[in-house]
Amino acid sequence: MSSLVLLFGVFFVLLLLGTPIIFSLGAAAMVVLASIDLLSPQLVMQRVYAGLDSFPMLAIPFFMAAGALMEHGGISRRLVNFSSYLVGWISGGLGHVAVIASTIFAGISGSAVADTTAIGSTMIPMMKRRGYDASFSAAVVAASGVIGPIIPPSIPLVLYGVVSGVSIGALFMGGIIPGLMMTIGLMVLIYTKAKRSNWDIEAEPFTYAGLWKSFIAAAGALVMPIIIVGGILGGVFTATEAAVVATVYALLVGLFWYRELSFSQLPELFYSAGLNTAVVMVIVGVANLVGYVLTIEQLPLLLSEWFSAHITNVLILLLVINILLLIAGCFLDGGSAIIVFTPVLLPVVTSFGIDPVFFGVMMTVNLMIGTVTPPVGLSLYIASGIADISITQICKAIFPFLLVQLVVLTLITLFPEIVLFIPKQFYNF
Repeated sequence: MSSLVLLFGVFFVLLLLGTPIIFSLGAAAMVVLASIDLLSPQLVMQRVYAGLDSFPMLAIPFFMAAGALMEHGGISRRLVNFSSYLVGWISGGLGHVAVIASTIFAGISGSAVADTTAIGSTMIPMMKRRGYDASFSAAVVAASGVIGPIIPPSIPLVLYGVVSGVSIGALFMGGIIPGLMMTIGLMVLIYTKAKRSNWDIEAEPFTYAGLWKSFIAAAGALVMPIIIVGGILGGVFTATEAAVVATVYALLVGLFWYRELSFSQLPELFYSAGLNTAVVMVIVGVANLVGYVLTIEQLPLLLSEWFSAHITNVLILLLVINILLLIAGCFLDGGSAIIVFTPVLLPVVTSFGIDPVFFGVMMTVNLMIGTVTPPVGLSLYIASGIADISITQICKAIFPFLLVQLVVLTLITLFPEIVLFIPKQFYNF
Protein backbone atom coordinates (compact mmCIF):
# COMPACT_ATOMS: atom_id res chain seq x y z
CA MET A 1 0.00 0.00 0.00
CA SER A 2 3.01 2.31 0.44
CA SER A 3 3.51 2.24 -3.34
CA LEU A 4 -0.12 3.27 -3.84
CA VAL A 5 0.34 6.18 -1.43
CA LEU A 6 3.56 7.17 -3.20
CA LEU A 7 1.95 6.93 -6.66
CA PHE A 8 -1.11 9.03 -5.91
CA GLY A 9 0.81 11.32 -3.55
CA VAL A 10 3.27 12.35 -6.25
CA PHE A 11 0.47 12.55 -8.83
CA PHE A 12 -1.79 14.90 -6.84
CA VAL A 13 1.08 17.06 -5.53
CA LEU A 14 2.28 17.68 -9.09
CA LEU A 15 -1.30 18.28 -10.22
CA LEU A 16 -1.86 20.86 -7.48
CA LEU A 17 1.38 22.58 -8.51
CA GLY A 18 -0.09 23.07 -11.97
CA THR A 19 1.80 20.31 -13.77
CA PRO A 20 -0.08 18.99 -16.83
CA ILE A 21 -1.81 15.69 -16.11
CA ILE A 22 0.30 13.76 -18.62
CA PHE A 23 3.54 14.71 -16.85
CA SER A 24 1.99 14.19 -13.41
CA LEU A 25 0.96 10.64 -14.32
CA GLY A 26 4.29 9.79 -15.96
CA ALA A 27 6.39 11.21 -13.14
CA ALA A 28 4.34 9.41 -10.48
CA ALA A 29 4.73 6.07 -12.26
CA MET A 30 8.49 6.55 -12.76
CA VAL A 31 9.00 7.53 -9.12
CA VAL A 32 7.41 4.24 -8.05
CA LEU A 33 9.49 2.28 -10.61
CA ALA A 34 12.64 3.98 -9.32
CA SER A 35 11.71 3.08 -5.73
CA ILE A 36 11.69 -0.62 -6.67
CA ASP A 37 14.76 -0.44 -8.98
CA LEU A 38 12.85 -1.12 -12.21
CA LEU A 39 13.14 2.27 -13.90
CA SER A 40 14.57 2.18 -17.44
CA PRO A 41 13.82 4.22 -20.60
CA GLN A 42 13.17 1.04 -22.62
CA LEU A 43 10.58 -0.24 -20.16
CA VAL A 44 8.80 3.12 -19.94
CA MET A 45 8.47 3.53 -23.72
CA GLN A 46 7.48 -0.11 -24.23
CA ARG A 47 4.60 0.17 -21.75
CA VAL A 48 3.45 3.52 -23.17
CA TYR A 49 3.37 2.10 -26.70
CA ALA A 50 1.59 -1.06 -25.55
CA GLY A 51 -1.26 1.10 -24.26
CA LEU A 52 -1.84 2.50 -27.75
CA ASP A 53 -1.46 -0.77 -29.67
CA SER A 54 -5.17 -1.63 -29.59
CA PHE A 55 -7.72 -1.94 -32.40
CA PRO A 56 -10.65 -0.50 -30.37
CA MET A 57 -8.61 2.69 -29.85
CA LEU A 58 -9.18 3.49 -33.53
CA ALA A 59 -12.74 4.46 -32.57
CA ILE A 60 -11.46 7.61 -30.84
CA PRO A 61 -9.91 9.44 -33.82
CA PHE A 62 -12.82 8.51 -36.07
CA PHE A 63 -15.48 9.65 -33.59
CA MET A 64 -13.46 12.85 -33.09
CA ALA A 65 -13.45 13.41 -36.85
CA ALA A 66 -17.17 12.60 -37.19
CA GLY A 67 -18.03 15.05 -34.41
CA ALA A 68 -15.94 17.82 -36.01
CA LEU A 69 -17.52 17.23 -39.44
CA MET A 70 -21.08 17.26 -38.08
CA GLU A 71 -20.45 20.29 -35.85
CA HIS A 72 -19.20 22.42 -38.76
CA GLY A 73 -21.64 21.05 -41.31
CA GLY A 74 -24.74 22.95 -40.13
CA ILE A 75 -25.94 20.12 -37.92
CA SER A 76 -26.37 21.97 -34.60
CA ARG A 77 -28.48 24.73 -36.17
CA ARG A 78 -30.83 22.20 -37.80
CA LEU A 79 -31.11 20.16 -34.60
CA VAL A 80 -32.00 23.29 -32.62
CA ASN A 81 -34.66 24.21 -35.19
CA PHE A 82 -36.17 20.71 -35.12
CA SER A 83 -36.09 20.60 -31.32
CA SER A 84 -37.78 23.99 -31.20
CA TYR A 85 -40.79 22.70 -33.11
CA LEU A 86 -40.74 19.41 -31.15
CA VAL A 87 -40.70 20.74 -27.56
CA GLY A 88 -40.56 24.54 -27.83
CA TRP A 89 -44.29 24.80 -27.06
CA ILE A 90 -43.81 23.42 -23.51
CA SER A 91 -43.45 25.91 -20.65
CA GLY A 92 -39.83 27.01 -20.52
CA GLY A 93 -39.65 26.23 -24.23
CA LEU A 94 -36.09 27.21 -25.13
CA GLY A 95 -34.72 25.38 -22.10
CA HIS A 96 -36.35 22.17 -23.36
CA VAL A 97 -35.03 22.89 -26.85
CA ALA A 98 -31.47 23.05 -25.47
CA VAL A 99 -31.88 19.72 -23.66
CA ILE A 100 -33.42 17.86 -26.62
CA ALA A 101 -30.92 19.30 -29.11
CA SER A 102 -28.07 18.24 -26.81
CA THR A 103 -29.55 14.75 -26.45
CA ILE A 104 -29.76 14.28 -30.21
CA PHE A 105 -26.29 15.74 -30.71
CA ALA A 106 -25.07 13.29 -28.04
CA GLY A 107 -25.76 10.53 -30.56
CA ILE A 108 -23.27 12.20 -32.88
CA SER A 109 -20.38 13.69 -30.91
CA GLY A 110 -19.73 11.45 -27.87
CA SER A 111 -18.16 14.41 -26.08
CA ALA A 112 -19.53 16.76 -23.41
CA VAL A 113 -17.29 19.61 -24.54
CA ALA A 114 -18.32 19.26 -28.21
CA ASP A 115 -21.99 19.05 -27.20
CA THR A 116 -21.80 22.16 -25.01
CA THR A 117 -19.87 24.13 -27.63
CA ALA A 118 -22.05 23.21 -30.61
CA ILE A 119 -25.44 23.65 -28.95
CA GLY A 120 -24.39 26.48 -26.63
CA SER A 121 -23.12 28.71 -29.44
CA THR A 122 -26.63 28.62 -30.93
CA MET A 123 -28.89 28.31 -27.90
CA ILE A 124 -27.37 30.67 -25.32
CA PRO A 125 -27.54 33.83 -27.49
CA MET A 126 -31.07 32.83 -28.56
CA MET A 127 -32.22 32.36 -24.96
CA LYS A 128 -30.68 35.67 -23.89
CA ARG A 129 -32.47 37.50 -26.71
CA ARG A 130 -35.76 36.00 -25.58
CA GLY A 131 -35.31 37.31 -22.04
CA TYR A 132 -33.96 34.22 -20.25
CA ASP A 133 -31.46 34.89 -17.50
CA ALA A 134 -27.91 34.51 -18.84
CA SER A 135 -26.73 32.31 -15.98
CA PHE A 136 -29.78 30.04 -16.31
CA SER A 137 -29.24 29.75 -20.09
CA ALA A 138 -25.59 28.82 -19.60
CA ALA A 139 -26.43 26.33 -16.83
CA VAL A 140 -29.05 24.58 -19.00
CA VAL A 141 -26.60 24.10 -21.87
CA ALA A 142 -23.71 23.00 -19.61
CA ALA A 143 -25.92 20.50 -17.75
CA SER A 144 -27.31 19.16 -21.04
CA GLY A 145 -23.76 18.62 -22.29
CA VAL A 146 -23.29 15.93 -19.63
CA ILE A 147 -25.66 13.74 -21.67
CA GLY A 148 -23.20 13.74 -24.60
CA PRO A 149 -20.77 11.06 -23.34
CA ILE A 150 -23.53 8.88 -21.81
CA ILE A 151 -25.74 8.25 -24.84
CA PRO A 152 -23.79 6.33 -27.54
CA PRO A 153 -21.36 6.98 -29.09
CA SER A 154 -19.19 7.87 -26.10
CA ILE A 155 -15.46 8.50 -26.08
CA PRO A 156 -15.17 7.94 -22.28
CA LEU A 157 -16.92 4.56 -22.64
CA VAL A 158 -14.49 3.64 -25.42
CA LEU A 159 -11.61 4.46 -23.06
CA TYR A 160 -13.14 2.36 -20.27
CA GLY A 161 -13.73 -0.51 -22.70
CA VAL A 162 -10.11 -0.42 -23.87
CA VAL A 163 -8.68 -0.29 -20.35
CA SER A 164 -11.05 -2.91 -18.89
CA GLY A 165 -11.44 -5.24 -21.87
CA VAL A 166 -15.25 -4.97 -21.61
CA SER A 167 -17.38 -4.96 -24.79
CA ILE A 168 -17.67 -1.37 -26.02
CA GLY A 169 -20.91 -2.22 -27.78
CA ALA A 170 -22.45 -3.43 -24.52
CA LEU A 171 -21.23 -0.28 -22.76
CA PHE A 172 -22.81 1.88 -25.47
CA MET A 173 -26.14 0.13 -25.03
CA GLY A 174 -25.90 0.46 -21.26
CA GLY A 175 -25.71 4.24 -21.55
CA ILE A 176 -28.99 4.69 -23.42
CA ILE A 177 -31.47 4.53 -20.52
CA PRO A 178 -29.37 6.59 -18.04
CA GLY A 179 -28.88 9.23 -20.73
CA LEU A 180 -32.61 9.43 -21.44
CA MET A 181 -33.34 9.55 -17.70
CA MET A 182 -31.06 12.56 -17.43
CA THR A 183 -32.85 14.20 -20.36
CA ILE A 184 -36.27 13.71 -18.74
CA GLY A 185 -34.99 14.85 -15.32
CA LEU A 186 -33.59 18.10 -16.72
CA MET A 187 -36.80 18.79 -18.64
CA VAL A 188 -38.93 18.22 -15.52
CA LEU A 189 -36.73 20.69 -13.63
CA ILE A 190 -36.99 23.29 -16.40
CA TYR A 191 -40.78 22.85 -16.62
CA THR A 192 -41.17 23.24 -12.85
CA LYS A 193 -38.99 26.35 -12.81
CA ALA A 194 -40.88 27.81 -15.80
CA LYS A 195 -44.24 27.34 -14.10
CA ARG A 196 -43.01 28.95 -10.89
CA SER A 197 -41.48 31.86 -12.81
CA ASN A 198 -44.45 32.26 -15.19
CA TRP A 199 -42.43 31.59 -18.33
CA ASP A 200 -45.41 30.29 -20.35
CA ILE A 201 -45.10 33.35 -22.54
CA GLU A 202 -41.78 32.01 -23.83
CA ALA A 203 -43.34 28.89 -25.33
CA GLU A 204 -43.26 28.49 -29.12
CA PRO A 205 -46.53 27.81 -31.02
CA PHE A 206 -46.79 24.20 -32.20
CA THR A 207 -47.58 23.42 -35.84
CA TYR A 208 -47.40 20.07 -37.60
CA ALA A 209 -46.24 21.77 -40.79
CA GLY A 210 -43.32 23.42 -38.99
CA LEU A 211 -42.39 20.17 -37.25
CA TRP A 212 -42.42 18.22 -40.52
CA LYS A 213 -40.39 20.86 -42.35
CA SER A 214 -37.78 21.02 -39.60
CA PHE A 215 -37.69 17.20 -39.43
CA ILE A 216 -36.91 16.94 -43.14
CA ALA A 217 -34.20 19.60 -42.80
CA ALA A 218 -32.59 17.78 -39.86
CA ALA A 219 -33.07 14.25 -41.26
CA GLY A 220 -29.42 13.94 -42.24
CA ALA A 221 -28.38 14.49 -38.63
CA LEU A 222 -31.19 12.43 -37.09
CA VAL A 223 -30.29 9.36 -39.14
CA MET A 224 -26.72 9.21 -37.82
CA PRO A 225 -27.47 7.94 -34.25
CA ILE A 226 -29.80 5.35 -35.78
CA ILE A 227 -27.02 4.12 -38.07
CA ILE A 228 -24.53 3.90 -35.17
CA VAL A 229 -26.79 2.19 -32.63
CA GLY A 230 -28.69 0.08 -35.17
CA GLY A 231 -25.52 -1.12 -36.84
CA ILE A 232 -23.95 -2.19 -33.53
CA LEU A 233 -27.13 -3.89 -32.27
CA GLY A 234 -27.72 -5.60 -35.61
CA GLY A 235 -24.19 -6.99 -35.69
CA VAL A 236 -23.46 -5.17 -38.96
CA PHE A 237 -20.31 -3.62 -37.50
CA THR A 238 -18.43 -3.28 -34.23
CA ALA A 239 -18.28 -0.07 -32.19
CA THR A 240 -14.87 0.67 -33.74
CA GLU A 241 -16.16 0.13 -37.27
CA ALA A 242 -19.20 2.27 -36.41
CA ALA A 243 -16.83 5.19 -35.87
CA VAL A 244 -15.50 4.80 -39.43
CA VAL A 245 -19.03 4.58 -40.82
CA ALA A 246 -20.02 7.69 -38.84
CA THR A 247 -17.06 9.64 -40.22
CA VAL A 248 -17.78 8.71 -43.84
CA TYR A 249 -21.47 9.48 -43.38
CA ALA A 250 -20.75 12.86 -41.73
CA LEU A 251 -18.38 13.74 -44.58
CA LEU A 252 -20.94 12.89 -47.27
CA VAL A 253 -23.78 14.71 -45.49
CA GLY A 254 -21.73 17.86 -44.92
CA LEU A 255 -20.36 17.99 -48.45
CA PHE A 256 -23.25 16.81 -50.61
CA TRP A 257 -26.50 16.96 -48.58
CA TYR A 258 -26.27 20.13 -46.49
CA ARG A 259 -23.43 21.53 -48.60
CA GLU A 260 -22.11 23.59 -45.69
CA LEU A 261 -18.74 21.85 -45.77
CA SER A 262 -16.16 22.46 -48.46
CA PHE A 263 -13.06 20.47 -49.35
CA SER A 264 -10.94 23.45 -48.36
CA GLN A 265 -12.21 23.15 -44.74
CA LEU A 266 -11.32 19.48 -44.38
CA PRO A 267 -7.57 19.80 -43.63
CA GLU A 268 -8.26 22.16 -40.73
CA LEU A 269 -11.09 19.96 -39.35
CA PHE A 270 -9.02 16.78 -39.60
CA TYR A 271 -6.04 18.56 -38.02
CA SER A 272 -8.25 19.66 -35.09
CA ALA A 273 -9.64 16.13 -34.68
CA GLY A 274 -6.11 14.71 -34.86
CA LEU A 275 -4.84 17.16 -32.26
CA ASN A 276 -7.67 16.26 -29.84
CA THR A 277 -7.02 12.57 -30.48
CA ALA A 278 -3.30 12.98 -29.79
CA VAL A 279 -4.02 14.50 -26.39
CA VAL A 280 -6.23 11.54 -25.45
CA MET A 281 -3.81 8.96 -26.87
CA VAL A 282 -0.78 10.28 -24.99
CA ILE A 283 -2.73 10.17 -21.72
CA VAL A 284 -3.84 6.59 -22.52
CA GLY A 285 -0.25 5.54 -23.19
CA VAL A 286 1.09 7.00 -19.96
CA ALA A 287 -1.89 5.60 -18.04
CA ASN A 288 -0.94 2.15 -19.32
CA LEU A 289 2.44 2.69 -17.68
CA VAL A 290 0.60 3.49 -14.44
CA GLY A 291 -1.45 0.31 -14.88
CA TYR A 292 1.76 -1.69 -15.26
CA VAL A 293 3.10 -0.22 -12.02
CA LEU A 294 -0.13 -1.09 -10.25
CA THR A 295 0.01 -4.66 -11.58
CA ILE A 296 3.59 -5.47 -10.65
CA GLU A 297 3.03 -4.06 -7.18
CA GLN A 298 -0.21 -6.07 -6.90
CA LEU A 299 -1.97 -2.91 -5.73
CA PRO A 300 -5.42 -3.79 -7.16
CA LEU A 301 -5.27 -7.14 -5.31
CA LEU A 302 -4.20 -5.47 -2.07
CA LEU A 303 -6.91 -2.85 -2.41
CA SER A 304 -9.50 -5.53 -3.13
CA GLU A 305 -8.45 -7.45 -0.01
CA TRP A 306 -8.63 -4.25 2.06
CA PHE A 307 -12.15 -3.45 0.84
CA SER A 308 -13.23 -7.05 1.43
CA ALA A 309 -11.94 -6.89 4.99
CA HIS A 310 -13.56 -3.56 5.84
CA ILE A 311 -16.70 -3.43 3.63
CA THR A 312 -19.16 -6.28 3.27
CA ASN A 313 -22.14 -4.49 1.71
CA VAL A 314 -22.13 -3.88 -2.06
CA LEU A 315 -24.16 -0.66 -1.76
CA ILE A 316 -21.72 0.75 0.80
CA LEU A 317 -18.85 -0.08 -1.57
CA LEU A 318 -20.60 1.68 -4.47
CA LEU A 319 -21.38 4.67 -2.26
CA VAL A 320 -17.71 4.98 -1.26
CA ILE A 321 -16.58 4.65 -4.88
CA ASN A 322 -19.15 7.21 -6.07
CA ILE A 323 -17.98 9.74 -3.47
CA LEU A 324 -14.34 9.10 -4.44
CA LEU A 325 -15.10 9.58 -8.15
CA LEU A 326 -17.23 12.70 -7.57
CA ILE A 327 -14.32 14.27 -5.71
CA ALA A 328 -11.86 13.16 -8.41
CA GLY A 329 -14.18 14.58 -11.10
CA CYS A 330 -13.82 18.03 -9.56
CA PHE A 331 -10.09 18.01 -10.36
CA LEU A 332 -9.63 15.63 -13.32
CA ASP A 333 -11.29 15.48 -16.72
CA GLY A 334 -13.45 12.38 -17.18
CA GLY A 335 -11.24 10.56 -19.68
CA SER A 336 -8.13 10.92 -17.54
CA ALA A 337 -9.99 9.80 -14.39
CA ILE A 338 -11.34 6.71 -16.17
CA ILE A 339 -7.85 5.73 -17.29
CA VAL A 340 -6.37 6.30 -13.83
CA PHE A 341 -9.06 4.69 -11.66
CA THR A 342 -10.31 1.77 -13.78
CA PRO A 343 -7.25 -0.48 -13.22
CA VAL A 344 -7.48 0.21 -9.48
CA LEU A 345 -11.23 -0.11 -8.91
CA LEU A 346 -12.32 -2.73 -11.45
CA PRO A 347 -10.70 -5.70 -9.64
CA VAL A 348 -12.32 -4.48 -6.42
CA VAL A 349 -15.87 -4.29 -7.82
CA THR A 350 -15.60 -7.58 -9.72
CA SER A 351 -14.50 -9.30 -6.50
CA PHE A 352 -17.83 -8.14 -5.05
CA GLY A 353 -19.72 -9.61 -8.02
CA ILE A 354 -20.52 -6.24 -9.62
CA ASP A 355 -21.00 -6.38 -13.39
CA PRO A 356 -18.17 -4.52 -15.22
CA VAL A 357 -20.59 -3.14 -17.86
CA PHE A 358 -22.75 -1.60 -15.14
CA PHE A 359 -19.68 -0.28 -13.35
CA GLY A 360 -18.33 1.32 -16.53
CA VAL A 361 -21.57 3.19 -17.19
CA MET A 362 -21.95 4.21 -13.54
CA MET A 363 -18.35 5.45 -13.51
CA THR A 364 -18.87 7.42 -16.73
CA VAL A 365 -22.10 9.05 -15.50
CA ASN A 366 -20.33 9.98 -12.27
CA LEU A 367 -17.25 11.48 -13.92
CA MET A 368 -19.24 13.31 -16.60
CA ILE A 369 -21.00 15.16 -13.79
CA GLY A 370 -17.49 16.47 -13.12
CA THR A 371 -17.69 18.49 -16.34
CA VAL A 372 -20.15 20.81 -14.55
CA THR A 373 -18.46 20.94 -11.14
CA PRO A 374 -15.79 23.50 -10.25
CA PRO A 375 -12.88 24.07 -10.27
CA VAL A 376 -12.04 22.13 -13.46
CA GLY A 377 -15.50 21.67 -15.06
CA LEU A 378 -14.74 22.38 -18.72
CA SER A 379 -18.40 22.71 -19.74
CA LEU A 380 -18.87 25.43 -17.11
CA TYR A 381 -16.07 27.53 -18.59
CA ILE A 382 -17.30 27.03 -22.15
CA ALA A 383 -20.93 27.91 -21.35
CA SER A 384 -19.99 30.88 -19.17
CA GLY A 385 -17.69 32.16 -21.91
CA ILE A 386 -20.46 31.98 -24.52
CA ALA A 387 -22.94 33.65 -22.13
CA ASP A 388 -20.36 36.26 -21.08
CA ILE A 389 -20.89 35.68 -17.35
CA SER A 390 -18.53 34.88 -14.49
CA ILE A 391 -17.82 31.32 -13.38
CA THR A 392 -19.34 32.19 -9.99
CA GLN A 393 -22.68 33.05 -11.61
CA ILE A 394 -22.95 29.80 -13.54
CA CYS A 395 -21.86 27.76 -10.50
CA LYS A 396 -24.84 29.12 -8.56
CA ALA A 397 -27.24 28.46 -11.45
CA ILE A 398 -25.97 24.91 -12.12
CA PHE A 399 -26.75 23.61 -8.61
CA PRO A 400 -30.40 22.46 -9.23
CA PHE A 401 -29.31 20.70 -12.44
CA LEU A 402 -26.47 19.06 -10.56
CA LEU A 403 -28.97 17.68 -8.04
CA VAL A 404 -31.01 16.11 -10.88
CA GLN A 405 -27.90 14.43 -12.25
CA LEU A 406 -26.97 13.12 -8.81
CA VAL A 407 -30.48 11.65 -8.48
CA VAL A 408 -29.99 9.79 -11.78
CA LEU A 409 -26.59 8.54 -10.58
CA THR A 410 -28.18 7.34 -7.32
CA LEU A 411 -30.97 5.51 -9.16
CA ILE A 412 -28.64 3.60 -11.48
CA THR A 413 -26.41 2.76 -8.50
CA LEU A 414 -29.35 1.34 -6.53
CA PHE A 415 -30.90 -0.41 -9.55
CA PRO A 416 -28.17 -1.75 -11.88
CA GLU A 417 -30.81 -3.29 -14.18
CA ILE A 418 -31.50 0.23 -15.47
CA VAL A 419 -28.09 0.04 -17.10
CA LEU A 420 -28.05 -3.66 -17.95
CA PHE A 421 -31.55 -4.07 -19.40
CA ILE A 422 -30.71 -3.21 -23.03
CA PRO A 423 -27.25 -4.89 -23.12
CA LYS A 424 -28.80 -8.13 -21.81
CA GLN A 425 -31.16 -8.21 -24.78
CA PHE A 426 -28.28 -8.28 -27.27
CA TYR A 427 -25.21 -9.58 -25.44
CA ASN A 428 -24.52 -12.72 -23.42
CA PHE A 429 -24.00 -12.01 -19.71
